[in-house]
Amino acid sequence: MKKILLNILIIFLTSYALSTQAQIKSKVWYDGNSRVMYDRDILTGDNLDQKDTVSTRSNGTGFSKIDLGLNFTPINEIEISSSIRLQNDFGGMWGNRNSVTLRSLSASGVINNKIRFGIGDLFLKQSKYTLYNYSQDLSHFESDVFSFYREYVNYENYYKENYWRLQGIQTNFSYNMYNIIEQIDIDAFTSRIRGAQWLGDPELLMLGGTLFIRLNEKIKIGSHYINTFEIKSTSNTDIAYFNPVFTAKFMYSDKFLDMYPLDILVEGGVSKRGWEGDGFSPETKGMFFNSTFQSKINNSNLRLNFKLVDTDFRSIGAQTRRLNYSLIPSSYAYYGNSYTQRKIGLLDIISDPDIYNQRLSTSLMDYNPIYSATLPYGDATPNRIGTEVSIEEIKITGFLKLNIDAKYFTELIGQGTTQKRNFLNGAISSKLHINKIFDISVPIIIDASAFTENIKRSGSEFERINLKTNLISSGILVGLADNLSLVCGSKLFSAFGNEYLIERNSYDQIIDYNTAKFDISEMILVGGIQYYFKKDTYITMQYNHFNMLDNNNILEDEFSMGRLVFMFNMNL
Repeated sequence: MKKILLNILIIFLTSYALSTQAQIKSKVWYDGNSRVMYDRDILTGDNLDQKDTVSTRSNGTGFSKIDLGLNFTPINEIEISSSIRLQNDFGGMWGNRNSVTLRSLSASGVINNKIRFGIGDLFLKQSKYTLYNYSQDLSHFESDVFSFYREYVNYENYYKENYWRLQGIQTNFSYNMYNIIEQIDIDAFTSRIRGAQWLGDPELLMLGGTLFIRLNEKIKIGSHYINTFEIKSTSNTDIAYFNPVFTAKFMYSDKFLDMYPLDILVEGGVSKRGWEGDGFSPETKGMFFNSTFQSKINNSNLRLNFKLVDTDFRSIGAQTRRLNYSLIPSSYAYYGNSYTQRKIGLLDIISDPDIYNQRLSTSLMDYNPIYSATLPYGDATPNRIGTEVSIEEIKITGFLKLNIDAKYFTELIGQGTTQKRNFLNGAISSKLHINKIFDISVPIIIDASAFTENIKRSGSEFERINLKTNLISSGILVGLADNLSLVCGSKLFSAFGNEYLIERNSYDQIIDYNTAKFDISEMILVGGIQYYFKKDTYITMQYNHFNMLDNNNILEDEFSMGRLVFMFNMNL
Protein backbone atom coordinates (compact mmCIF):
# COMPACT_ATOMS: atom_id res chain seq x y z
CA MET A 1 0.00 0.00 0.00
CA LYS A 2 2.84 2.45 0.88
CA LYS A 3 4.50 1.79 -2.48
CA ILE A 4 1.25 2.46 -4.36
CA LEU A 5 0.68 5.73 -2.49
CA LEU A 6 4.29 6.80 -3.17
CA ASN A 7 3.86 6.13 -6.88
CA ILE A 8 0.62 8.10 -6.99
CA LEU A 9 2.25 11.01 -5.17
CA ILE A 10 5.25 11.05 -7.52
CA ILE A 11 3.05 10.95 -10.62
CA PHE A 12 0.89 13.75 -9.21
CA LEU A 13 3.91 15.94 -8.51
CA THR A 14 5.30 15.27 -11.96
CA SER A 15 2.02 16.20 -13.64
CA TYR A 16 1.62 19.26 -11.48
CA ALA A 17 5.15 20.47 -12.21
CA LEU A 18 4.75 20.03 -15.96
CA SER A 19 1.39 21.80 -16.01
CA THR A 20 2.76 24.61 -13.89
CA GLN A 21 5.84 25.14 -16.00
CA ALA A 22 3.90 26.90 -18.73
CA GLN A 23 2.49 29.36 -16.23
CA ILE A 24 5.61 29.96 -14.10
CA LYS A 25 8.57 29.45 -16.42
CA SER A 26 10.92 31.34 -14.16
CA LYS A 27 10.23 29.07 -11.17
CA VAL A 28 9.81 25.56 -12.59
CA TRP A 29 11.93 23.77 -15.14
CA TYR A 30 13.01 20.24 -15.93
CA ASP A 31 16.08 18.32 -17.01
CA GLY A 32 17.18 14.70 -16.83
CA ASN A 33 18.00 11.76 -19.03
CA SER A 34 16.16 9.31 -21.24
CA ARG A 35 17.69 5.98 -22.24
CA VAL A 36 16.62 2.86 -24.11
CA MET A 37 18.97 -0.10 -24.06
CA TYR A 38 18.74 -3.65 -25.30
CA ASP A 39 21.44 -6.29 -25.43
CA ARG A 40 21.47 -9.92 -26.39
CA ASP A 41 24.32 -12.02 -25.05
CA ILE A 42 25.20 -15.15 -26.98
CA LEU A 43 27.37 -17.88 -25.50
CA THR A 44 30.03 -18.91 -28.01
CA GLY A 45 33.09 -21.14 -28.08
CA ASP A 46 34.23 -24.58 -29.22
CA ASN A 47 32.62 -27.84 -28.09
CA LEU A 48 29.84 -26.19 -26.11
CA ASP A 49 27.76 -29.35 -26.43
CA GLN A 50 30.33 -31.14 -24.28
CA LYS A 51 31.69 -28.31 -22.08
CA ASP A 52 28.44 -26.61 -21.19
CA THR A 53 25.14 -28.47 -21.22
CA VAL A 54 23.64 -26.27 -18.48
CA SER A 55 23.71 -22.66 -19.70
CA THR A 56 21.27 -21.18 -22.16
CA ARG A 57 22.81 -20.22 -25.48
CA SER A 58 21.50 -16.65 -25.44
CA ASN A 59 19.96 -14.12 -23.05
CA GLY A 60 18.23 -10.89 -23.90
CA THR A 61 17.60 -7.99 -21.52
CA GLY A 62 16.60 -4.41 -21.97
CA PHE A 63 14.77 -1.43 -20.59
CA SER A 64 13.40 1.97 -21.39
CA LYS A 65 13.64 4.65 -18.74
CA ILE A 66 13.36 8.33 -18.20
CA ASP A 67 14.87 10.24 -15.28
CA LEU A 68 12.79 13.39 -15.07
CA GLY A 69 14.48 16.11 -13.08
CA LEU A 70 12.05 18.62 -11.59
CA ASN A 71 13.53 21.88 -10.32
CA PHE A 72 11.64 24.50 -8.32
CA THR A 73 12.59 27.99 -7.12
CA PRO A 74 9.72 28.92 -4.77
CA ILE A 75 11.72 32.03 -3.85
CA ASN A 76 14.84 33.50 -5.37
CA GLU A 77 17.11 32.20 -2.61
CA ILE A 78 15.88 28.58 -2.59
CA GLU A 79 16.06 25.82 -5.21
CA ILE A 80 14.54 22.35 -4.80
CA SER A 81 15.68 19.60 -7.16
CA SER A 82 14.39 16.08 -7.62
CA SER A 83 14.73 13.25 -10.10
CA ILE A 84 11.99 10.71 -10.67
CA ARG A 85 12.74 7.52 -12.60
CA LEU A 86 10.06 5.90 -14.74
CA GLN A 87 11.26 2.52 -16.00
CA ASN A 88 9.86 -0.36 -17.99
CA ASP A 89 11.87 -3.55 -18.36
CA PHE A 90 11.39 -5.24 -21.72
CA GLY A 91 8.86 -8.03 -21.57
CA GLY A 92 6.46 -6.13 -19.34
CA MET A 93 3.15 -4.61 -20.48
CA TRP A 94 0.06 -3.08 -18.86
CA GLY A 95 1.90 -2.20 -15.68
CA ASN A 96 3.95 -5.39 -15.46
CA ARG A 97 7.69 -4.78 -14.83
CA ASN A 98 7.09 -1.05 -14.48
CA SER A 99 8.57 0.98 -11.66
CA VAL A 100 8.45 4.54 -10.40
CA THR A 101 11.21 5.57 -8.01
CA LEU A 102 12.60 8.74 -6.53
CA ARG A 103 16.22 8.84 -7.72
CA SER A 104 17.39 12.02 -5.98
CA LEU A 105 16.05 14.86 -3.85
CA SER A 106 17.87 17.95 -2.60
CA ALA A 107 17.43 21.59 -1.66
CA SER A 108 19.97 24.39 -1.98
CA GLY A 109 20.00 28.09 -1.38
CA VAL A 110 21.76 31.22 -0.23
CA ILE A 111 21.38 32.98 3.12
CA ASN A 112 21.74 36.75 3.02
CA ASN A 113 23.52 36.49 -0.35
CA LYS A 114 26.61 35.19 1.45
CA ILE A 115 26.23 31.68 2.88
CA ARG A 116 25.38 28.85 0.47
CA PHE A 117 23.87 25.58 1.69
CA GLY A 118 22.69 22.22 0.39
CA ILE A 119 20.47 19.56 1.97
CA GLY A 120 19.73 16.02 0.79
CA ASP A 121 21.66 14.36 -2.00
CA LEU A 122 25.07 16.00 -2.32
CA PHE A 123 28.11 15.53 -4.55
CA LEU A 124 31.17 15.97 -2.33
CA LYS A 125 34.90 16.01 -2.95
CA GLN A 126 37.95 17.19 -1.03
CA SER A 127 41.59 16.20 -1.24
CA LYS A 128 42.76 12.96 -2.90
CA TYR A 129 43.67 11.82 0.61
CA THR A 130 40.42 12.67 2.43
CA LEU A 131 37.40 12.39 0.09
CA TYR A 132 37.87 11.49 -3.56
CA ASN A 133 36.17 9.06 -5.97
CA TYR A 134 38.88 7.55 -8.17
CA SER A 135 38.17 6.27 -11.64
CA GLN A 136 37.78 2.55 -12.15
CA ASP A 137 40.56 0.15 -13.12
CA LEU A 138 41.98 0.30 -16.66
CA SER A 139 40.01 3.44 -17.59
CA HIS A 140 43.02 5.66 -18.27
CA PHE A 141 43.39 6.70 -21.94
CA GLU A 142 40.39 4.62 -22.97
CA SER A 143 39.28 4.78 -26.61
CA ASP A 144 36.23 6.91 -27.47
CA VAL A 145 34.61 3.81 -28.99
CA PHE A 146 33.84 2.57 -25.46
CA SER A 147 32.67 5.95 -24.13
CA PHE A 148 28.94 5.12 -24.31
CA TYR A 149 29.50 2.14 -21.99
CA ARG A 150 31.56 4.26 -19.59
CA GLU A 151 29.00 7.05 -19.52
CA TYR A 152 26.23 4.54 -18.80
CA VAL A 153 28.12 2.92 -15.91
CA ASN A 154 29.04 6.27 -14.37
CA TYR A 155 25.53 7.64 -14.67
CA GLU A 156 23.85 4.63 -13.07
CA ASN A 157 26.26 4.75 -10.12
CA TYR A 158 26.13 8.54 -9.58
CA TYR A 159 29.79 8.94 -10.57
CA LYS A 160 30.11 12.62 -11.37
CA GLU A 161 33.76 13.32 -12.15
CA ASN A 162 35.53 12.38 -8.91
CA TYR A 163 32.72 13.23 -6.48
CA TRP A 164 31.02 10.83 -4.10
CA ARG A 165 27.23 11.07 -3.97
CA LEU A 166 26.34 11.31 -0.28
CA GLN A 167 23.30 12.41 1.75
CA GLY A 168 23.55 15.15 4.32
CA ILE A 169 24.00 18.90 4.81
CA GLN A 170 26.65 21.18 3.28
CA THR A 171 27.44 24.86 3.65
CA ASN A 172 30.14 27.11 2.25
CA PHE A 173 30.96 30.79 2.04
CA SER A 174 33.74 33.20 1.11
CA TYR A 175 34.99 36.26 2.96
CA ASN A 176 36.96 38.93 1.13
CA MET A 177 39.65 40.86 2.99
CA TYR A 178 41.96 43.62 1.87
CA ASN A 179 44.95 43.44 4.17
CA ILE A 180 47.42 40.55 4.46
CA ILE A 181 44.76 38.02 3.52
CA GLU A 182 42.79 38.53 0.30
CA GLN A 183 40.11 35.85 0.70
CA ILE A 184 38.98 33.04 3.01
CA ASP A 185 36.91 30.12 1.68
CA ILE A 186 35.17 27.77 4.10
CA ASP A 187 33.24 24.59 3.31
CA ALA A 188 31.69 22.18 5.82
CA PHE A 189 29.39 19.19 5.60
CA THR A 190 27.93 16.29 7.53
CA SER A 191 26.70 13.08 5.93
CA ARG A 192 25.09 9.83 6.98
CA ILE A 193 27.10 6.95 5.54
CA ARG A 194 25.15 4.09 7.11
CA GLY A 195 21.86 3.94 8.96
CA ALA A 196 21.32 2.45 12.39
CA GLN A 197 20.99 -1.32 12.83
CA TRP A 198 19.86 -2.23 16.34
CA LEU A 199 21.32 -5.74 16.27
CA GLY A 200 24.11 -4.84 13.87
CA ASP A 201 26.50 -1.99 13.20
CA PRO A 202 25.62 1.41 14.65
CA GLU A 203 24.93 4.52 12.62
CA LEU A 204 27.97 5.77 10.68
CA LEU A 205 28.40 9.52 10.16
CA MET A 206 30.98 11.65 8.38
CA LEU A 207 31.93 15.23 9.25
CA GLY A 208 34.19 17.26 7.01
CA GLY A 209 35.48 20.74 6.49
CA THR A 210 37.80 22.67 4.17
CA LEU A 211 39.57 25.97 4.76
CA PHE A 212 41.42 27.90 2.06
CA ILE A 213 43.23 31.19 2.60
CA ARG A 214 44.42 33.18 -0.41
CA LEU A 215 47.28 35.41 0.65
CA ASN A 216 47.77 36.92 -2.80
CA GLU A 217 47.49 36.00 -6.47
CA LYS A 218 50.38 33.53 -6.16
CA ILE A 219 50.10 31.89 -2.74
CA LYS A 220 47.25 29.92 -1.25
CA ILE A 221 47.22 27.75 1.87
CA GLY A 222 44.54 25.39 3.07
CA SER A 223 43.55 22.36 5.06
CA HIS A 224 41.03 19.52 4.97
CA TYR A 225 39.48 17.70 7.89
CA ILE A 226 37.26 14.67 7.75
CA ASN A 227 36.09 12.32 10.48
CA THR A 228 34.07 9.15 9.99
CA PHE A 229 32.67 7.71 13.19
CA GLU A 230 29.96 5.44 14.61
CA ILE A 231 27.44 6.42 17.27
CA LYS A 232 27.26 3.67 19.88
CA SER A 233 23.84 4.65 21.19
CA THR A 234 22.21 3.86 17.83
CA SER A 235 22.82 0.12 18.14
CA ASN A 236 23.01 -2.61 20.75
CA THR A 237 26.81 -2.46 20.98
CA ASP A 238 29.56 -0.91 23.07
CA ILE A 239 31.98 -0.60 20.14
CA ALA A 240 32.28 2.43 17.87
CA TYR A 241 34.55 2.97 14.85
CA PHE A 242 36.39 6.27 14.28
CA ASN A 243 38.68 7.53 11.52
CA PRO A 244 39.71 11.22 11.61
CA VAL A 245 42.01 12.57 8.88
CA PHE A 246 43.67 15.99 8.75
CA THR A 247 45.69 17.49 5.90
CA ALA A 248 47.43 20.79 5.20
CA LYS A 249 48.50 22.10 1.82
CA PHE A 250 50.48 24.91 0.24
CA MET A 251 49.79 26.10 -3.33
CA TYR A 252 51.93 28.41 -5.42
CA SER A 253 51.11 29.72 -8.92
CA ASP A 254 53.41 31.83 -11.08
CA LYS A 255 55.14 31.84 -14.45
CA PHE A 256 58.40 30.06 -15.14
CA LEU A 257 60.85 32.19 -17.14
CA ASP A 258 57.98 34.69 -17.54
CA MET A 259 56.57 32.35 -20.19
CA TYR A 260 55.26 29.10 -18.83
CA PRO A 261 52.58 28.74 -16.14
CA LEU A 262 53.84 27.04 -13.00
CA ASP A 263 51.74 25.40 -10.25
CA ILE A 264 53.27 23.83 -7.14
CA LEU A 265 51.28 21.84 -4.61
CA VAL A 266 52.70 20.50 -1.34
CA GLU A 267 50.37 18.52 0.91
CA GLY A 268 50.77 16.41 4.02
CA GLY A 269 48.49 14.87 6.56
CA VAL A 270 47.83 12.39 9.34
CA SER A 271 45.15 9.85 10.12
CA LYS A 272 43.99 7.83 13.11
CA ARG A 273 41.74 4.83 13.18
CA GLY A 274 40.39 2.60 15.92
CA TRP A 275 37.39 1.02 17.60
CA GLU A 276 36.34 2.64 20.87
CA GLY A 277 35.29 0.06 23.44
CA ASP A 278 37.05 -2.86 21.71
CA GLY A 279 40.01 -3.96 23.78
CA PHE A 280 41.29 -6.28 21.04
CA SER A 281 41.32 -3.72 18.24
CA PRO A 282 44.47 -1.84 17.26
CA GLU A 283 44.57 1.95 17.23
CA THR A 284 46.72 2.96 14.27
CA LYS A 285 48.17 6.29 13.22
CA GLY A 286 49.40 7.06 9.71
CA MET A 287 50.71 9.89 7.59
CA PHE A 288 51.31 10.91 3.99
CA PHE A 289 53.29 13.50 2.04
CA ASN A 290 52.67 14.65 -1.53
CA SER A 291 54.31 17.22 -3.80
CA THR A 292 53.20 18.08 -7.32
CA PHE A 293 54.75 20.27 -10.00
CA GLN A 294 52.63 21.30 -13.02
CA SER A 295 53.39 23.44 -16.03
CA LYS A 296 52.27 24.00 -19.61
CA ILE A 297 54.94 24.10 -22.30
CA ASN A 298 54.05 24.49 -25.98
CA ASN A 299 50.41 23.62 -25.20
CA SER A 300 51.51 20.37 -23.50
CA ASN A 301 50.58 19.76 -19.87
CA LEU A 302 53.53 18.55 -17.79
CA ARG A 303 53.02 17.02 -14.36
CA LEU A 304 55.62 15.67 -11.90
CA ASN A 305 54.53 14.07 -8.65
CA PHE A 306 56.17 12.51 -5.61
CA LYS A 307 54.19 10.83 -2.86
CA LEU A 308 54.76 8.79 0.31
CA VAL A 309 51.88 7.06 2.10
CA ASP A 310 52.79 4.95 5.09
CA THR A 311 51.40 1.53 5.92
CA ASP A 312 48.90 2.65 8.56
CA PHE A 313 47.35 5.60 6.75
CA ARG A 314 43.58 5.09 6.52
CA SER A 315 40.97 7.35 4.97
CA ILE A 316 37.73 5.66 3.92
CA GLY A 317 36.65 8.63 1.79
CA ALA A 318 39.77 8.36 -0.37
CA GLN A 319 40.53 4.62 -0.26
CA THR A 320 37.09 3.24 -1.14
CA ARG A 321 37.12 1.62 -4.58
CA ARG A 322 34.48 1.82 -7.29
CA LEU A 323 34.85 -1.79 -8.42
CA ASN A 324 33.54 -4.40 -5.98
CA TYR A 325 35.08 -7.78 -6.78
CA SER A 326 32.87 -9.53 -4.24
CA LEU A 327 29.91 -9.09 -6.61
CA ILE A 328 29.14 -11.28 -9.59
CA PRO A 329 28.71 -10.19 -13.22
CA SER A 330 25.20 -9.65 -14.58
CA SER A 331 25.70 -11.70 -17.74
CA TYR A 332 26.39 -15.44 -17.50
CA ALA A 333 27.50 -15.28 -13.88
CA TYR A 334 27.74 -19.10 -13.88
CA TYR A 335 28.73 -21.31 -16.80
CA GLY A 336 30.05 -24.77 -17.73
CA ASN A 337 28.96 -28.23 -16.66
CA SER A 338 30.39 -27.60 -13.19
CA TYR A 339 28.42 -24.34 -12.99
CA THR A 340 31.58 -22.33 -12.30
CA GLN A 341 31.16 -18.77 -11.03
CA ARG A 342 32.63 -16.46 -13.64
CA LYS A 343 35.26 -14.01 -12.49
CA ILE A 344 34.80 -10.34 -13.26
CA GLY A 345 36.57 -9.66 -16.54
CA LEU A 346 37.46 -6.79 -18.80
CA LEU A 347 34.04 -6.63 -20.51
CA ASP A 348 32.28 -6.47 -17.13
CA ILE A 349 34.57 -3.67 -15.94
CA ILE A 350 33.67 -1.68 -19.05
CA SER A 351 29.93 -2.32 -19.31
CA ASP A 352 28.33 -3.74 -16.14
CA PRO A 353 27.03 -1.09 -13.69
CA ASP A 354 25.96 -3.76 -11.17
CA ILE A 355 29.53 -4.61 -10.11
CA TYR A 356 30.23 -1.08 -8.95
CA ASN A 357 30.10 0.37 -5.47
CA GLN A 358 28.19 3.45 -4.33
CA ARG A 359 28.97 3.36 -0.59
CA LEU A 360 32.08 4.22 1.36
CA SER A 361 33.77 1.24 2.97
CA THR A 362 35.34 1.26 6.43
CA SER A 363 37.82 -1.45 5.38
CA LEU A 364 40.15 -1.86 2.42
CA MET A 365 38.22 -3.54 -0.39
CA ASP A 366 39.64 -6.46 -2.35
CA TYR A 367 41.22 -5.81 -5.72
CA ASN A 368 42.56 -7.91 -8.59
CA PRO A 369 46.32 -7.31 -9.04
CA ILE A 370 46.21 -8.06 -12.77
CA TYR A 371 43.97 -5.03 -13.34
CA SER A 372 45.36 -2.65 -10.75
CA ALA A 373 48.37 -3.15 -8.49
CA THR A 374 50.48 0.01 -8.36
CA LEU A 375 47.81 2.25 -6.80
CA PRO A 376 44.69 0.09 -6.27
CA TYR A 377 43.31 2.60 -3.73
CA GLY A 378 44.28 5.70 -5.70
CA ASP A 379 46.82 8.24 -4.49
CA ALA A 380 46.01 7.26 -0.90
CA THR A 381 47.12 3.63 -1.39
CA PRO A 382 49.00 2.73 1.81
CA ASN A 383 52.56 1.38 1.94
CA ARG A 384 53.79 3.25 -1.13
CA ILE A 385 56.59 5.66 -2.02
CA GLY A 386 57.35 6.76 -5.55
CA THR A 387 57.04 9.21 -8.41
CA GLU A 388 54.80 9.83 -11.41
CA VAL A 389 55.45 11.74 -14.64
CA SER A 390 52.74 12.62 -17.14
CA ILE A 391 52.73 14.71 -20.32
CA GLU A 392 49.39 15.31 -21.98
CA GLU A 393 48.36 16.94 -25.26
CA ILE A 394 51.75 16.57 -26.91
CA LYS A 395 51.14 18.06 -30.36
CA ILE A 396 53.30 16.18 -32.85
CA THR A 397 51.58 17.73 -35.86
CA GLY A 398 48.27 19.45 -36.51
CA PHE A 399 46.62 16.05 -36.82
CA LEU A 400 48.46 13.92 -34.22
CA LYS A 401 48.55 14.20 -30.41
CA LEU A 402 50.16 11.99 -27.75
CA ASN A 403 49.70 11.44 -24.02
CA ILE A 404 52.34 9.77 -21.83
CA ASP A 405 52.18 8.59 -18.23
CA ALA A 406 54.77 6.68 -16.17
CA LYS A 407 54.87 5.58 -12.53
CA TYR A 408 57.45 3.95 -10.31
CA PHE A 409 56.60 2.96 -6.74
CA THR A 410 57.92 0.64 -4.09
CA GLU A 411 56.62 -0.62 -0.77
CA LEU A 412 57.80 1.03 2.41
CA ILE A 413 57.56 -2.26 4.33
CA GLY A 414 57.63 -5.77 2.92
CA GLN A 415 54.53 -7.93 3.38
CA GLY A 416 55.29 -11.35 4.81
CA THR A 417 58.99 -10.78 4.16
CA THR A 418 61.67 -8.10 4.43
CA GLN A 419 61.74 -7.91 0.63
CA LYS A 420 59.69 -5.14 -0.95
CA ARG A 421 57.56 -5.09 -4.08
CA ASN A 422 58.50 -2.73 -6.88
CA PHE A 423 55.82 -1.36 -9.20
CA LEU A 424 56.54 0.04 -12.65
CA ASN A 425 53.85 0.99 -15.13
CA GLY A 426 53.56 3.19 -18.15
CA ALA A 427 50.89 4.25 -20.61
CA ILE A 428 50.88 6.03 -23.96
CA SER A 429 47.96 7.10 -26.09
CA SER A 430 47.60 8.81 -29.44
CA LYS A 431 44.85 10.28 -31.58
CA LEU A 432 45.32 10.65 -35.34
CA HIS A 433 42.94 12.71 -37.51
CA ILE A 434 43.23 11.12 -40.96
CA ASN A 435 40.71 13.56 -42.43
CA LYS A 436 42.99 16.49 -41.63
CA ILE A 437 45.91 14.86 -43.46
CA PHE A 438 44.00 14.35 -46.71
CA ASP A 439 41.53 17.24 -46.26
CA ILE A 440 38.48 14.98 -46.14
CA SER A 441 35.15 16.57 -45.18
CA VAL A 442 33.99 13.70 -42.94
CA PRO A 443 35.86 12.71 -39.75
CA ILE A 444 38.23 9.73 -39.85
CA ILE A 445 39.87 9.34 -36.46
CA ILE A 446 42.14 6.60 -35.14
CA ASP A 447 43.04 6.42 -31.47
CA ALA A 448 45.25 3.88 -29.78
CA SER A 449 46.78 3.32 -26.37
CA ALA A 450 49.11 0.87 -24.67
CA PHE A 451 49.44 0.17 -20.96
CA THR A 452 51.91 -2.07 -19.18
CA GLU A 453 52.45 -2.84 -15.49
CA ASN A 454 55.18 -4.92 -13.88
CA ILE A 455 55.28 -6.06 -10.25
CA LYS A 456 58.54 -7.53 -8.97
CA ARG A 457 59.94 -8.72 -5.66
CA SER A 458 63.33 -10.38 -5.23
CA GLY A 459 64.49 -12.85 -2.60
CA SER A 460 64.26 -16.60 -2.19
CA GLU A 461 62.00 -18.79 -4.27
CA PHE A 462 58.95 -18.38 -2.03
CA GLU A 463 59.49 -14.59 -1.82
CA ARG A 464 59.91 -13.82 -5.51
CA ILE A 465 57.13 -12.10 -7.41
CA ASN A 466 57.08 -11.31 -11.10
CA LEU A 467 53.75 -10.31 -12.61
CA LYS A 468 53.44 -8.46 -15.92
CA THR A 469 50.22 -7.20 -17.50
CA ASN A 470 49.62 -5.51 -20.86
CA LEU A 471 46.60 -3.78 -22.34
CA ILE A 472 46.41 -2.54 -25.94
CA SER A 473 43.34 -0.56 -26.98
CA SER A 474 42.37 0.94 -30.31
CA GLY A 475 39.42 2.61 -31.93
CA ILE A 476 38.45 3.85 -35.39
CA LEU A 477 35.68 6.31 -36.26
CA VAL A 478 34.78 6.82 -39.92
CA GLY A 479 32.19 9.41 -40.86
CA LEU A 480 29.67 8.01 -43.38
CA ALA A 481 27.40 11.06 -43.57
CA ASP A 482 26.41 14.02 -41.45
CA ASN A 483 26.48 12.83 -37.81
CA LEU A 484 26.52 9.15 -38.93
CA SER A 485 29.69 7.17 -38.20
CA LEU A 486 31.08 3.68 -38.42
CA VAL A 487 32.96 2.69 -35.24
CA CYS A 488 35.32 -0.21 -34.57
CA GLY A 489 37.54 -0.97 -31.62
CA SER A 490 39.45 -3.58 -29.70
CA LYS A 491 41.02 -4.32 -26.33
CA LEU A 492 43.72 -6.97 -25.95
CA PHE A 493 44.74 -7.82 -22.40
CA SER A 494 47.25 -10.30 -21.00
CA ALA A 495 48.61 -11.15 -17.56
CA PHE A 496 51.42 -13.56 -16.82
CA GLY A 497 53.32 -14.32 -13.63
CA ASN A 498 52.72 -14.83 -9.94
CA GLU A 499 51.54 -12.83 -6.94
CA TYR A 500 50.44 -13.32 -3.33
CA LEU A 501 46.84 -12.37 -2.60
CA ILE A 502 46.31 -10.80 0.81
CA GLU A 503 43.70 -11.84 3.35
CA ARG A 504 42.76 -9.28 6.02
CA ASN A 505 40.68 -9.50 9.18
CA SER A 506 37.98 -7.06 10.25
CA TYR A 507 40.68 -4.67 11.50
CA ASP A 508 42.44 -4.63 8.08
CA GLN A 509 45.35 -6.57 9.53
CA ILE A 510 47.02 -9.06 7.19
CA ILE A 511 46.39 -12.61 8.42
CA ASP A 512 47.37 -14.74 5.45
CA TYR A 513 48.77 -14.85 1.92
CA ASN A 514 47.50 -17.02 -0.92
CA THR A 515 49.72 -17.95 -3.85
CA ALA A 516 48.26 -16.96 -7.20
CA LYS A 517 49.60 -17.78 -10.67
CA PHE A 518 48.30 -15.98 -13.74
CA ASP A 519 48.37 -16.83 -17.42
CA ILE A 520 45.33 -14.98 -18.68
CA SER A 521 44.41 -13.41 -21.99
CA GLU A 522 41.29 -11.39 -22.77
CA MET A 523 39.99 -9.90 -25.99
CA ILE A 524 37.17 -7.50 -26.83
CA LEU A 525 36.23 -6.68 -30.44
CA VAL A 526 33.66 -3.99 -31.18
CA GLY A 527 32.00 -2.89 -34.41
CA GLY A 528 28.89 -0.88 -35.20
CA ILE A 529 27.32 2.42 -36.19
CA GLN A 530 26.30 5.51 -34.26
CA TYR A 531 24.25 8.58 -35.09
CA TYR A 532 24.33 11.85 -33.17
CA PHE A 533 21.28 14.10 -33.32
CA LYS A 534 23.24 16.54 -31.19
CA LYS A 535 25.67 16.36 -28.31
CA ASP A 536 24.49 13.80 -25.69
CA THR A 537 21.66 12.65 -27.96
CA TYR A 538 22.59 9.61 -30.01
CA ILE A 539 21.72 6.12 -31.20
CA THR A 540 24.29 3.34 -31.42
CA MET A 541 24.13 -0.31 -32.41
CA GLN A 542 27.17 -2.51 -31.96
CA TYR A 543 28.31 -6.07 -31.88
CA ASN A 544 30.84 -7.04 -29.20
CA HIS A 545 32.88 -10.22 -29.04
CA PHE A 546 34.51 -11.16 -25.76
CA ASN A 547 36.91 -13.99 -24.99
CA MET A 548 38.69 -14.82 -21.75
CA LEU A 549 41.17 -17.69 -21.51
CA ASP A 550 42.92 -18.87 -18.37
CA ASN A 551 45.73 -21.12 -19.57
CA ASN A 552 46.13 -22.57 -16.09
CA ASN A 553 42.81 -24.35 -16.51
CA ILE A 554 41.70 -24.47 -20.12
CA LEU A 555 38.83 -26.91 -19.58
CA GLU A 556 37.05 -24.83 -16.96
CA ASP A 557 38.08 -21.23 -17.42
CA GLU A 558 37.63 -20.42 -21.08
CA PHE A 559 34.67 -18.15 -21.66
CA SER A 560 33.48 -16.64 -24.95
CA MET A 561 30.47 -14.45 -25.54
CA GLY A 562 28.99 -12.31 -28.28
CA ARG A 563 26.80 -9.31 -27.56
CA LEU A 564 24.47 -7.32 -29.78
CA VAL A 565 23.74 -4.01 -28.05
CA PHE A 566 21.44 -1.11 -28.96
CA MET A 567 21.31 2.15 -27.03
CA PHE A 568 19.42 5.40 -27.42
CA ASN A 569 20.47 8.22 -25.10
CA MET A 570 19.17 11.74 -24.70
CA ASN A 571 20.01 14.27 -22.04
CA LEU A 572 17.07 16.55 -21.37
